[in-house]
Amino acid sequence: MSTSIGCAAGLAIGAVYDESQRKKDSKNTKNNFQKQIKDALNLEKKKPQNKGKIIGLGAGCLAGLGTGFYLNTMYDNMNEQMSKEGIALEKQTGANGETEALLVKMDGGISFEDGKSDLKGKGKENLDKLAEALAAYPETKINITGHANKTGAEDVNLRLSQSRAETASSAIKESGIEAQRINSVKGLGSSTPAKGLKPEDGKNRRVEVEILAAG
Repeated sequence: MSTSIGCAAGLAIGAVYDESQRKKDSKNTKNNFQKQIKDALNLEKKKPQNKGKIIGLGAGCLAGLGTGFYLNTMYDNMNEQMSKEGIALEKQTGANGETEALLVKMDGGISFEDGKSDLKGKGKENLDKLAEALAAYPETKINITGHANKTGAEDVNLRLSQSRAETASSAIKESGIEAQRINSVKGLGSSTPAKGLKPEDGKNRRVEVEILAAG
């Protein structure tokens, strides 16, 4: 099971944050709260029983930490803990350089056979692993996007990519992620291929997942 230090359950951290809030020093509040979280995360990572587990952030963290810090923390912990599982994250930054989303990169991807939308093998395993990781970061939502390679009529590709996205959505909900955390489920056909791929590329028969802060 994933390990979560939990901002709401972390009474010492919460007390520091509450006291800081009462002083109404917003800049120092965020910096102080972020430092407390960093210290707590470092302590959690050092515990022998947490080796190989995901260190999470519980409910209430997002408001105090801010979107960028929250997602950066998730990025650091998931990349560190899950790289051996073949799962890594790619930061998506805004104009100000702050992390706004995380694109999930998986060995083997979440891919499908030509003309099909049923999920099995490596793709199913990857979604199960992702669901476990997401459980430790409750203040996130996900976008699920389906793609198809260009082999036939685009209206067929569009329906197929939508079906693939819906298949992945169902699978991740079956793995324990609440329906309200799925922000969008959308098929893009072959006209908008996955990043780094061409429409005719067979690797474009896939689903991609993007992680967003829930705020």
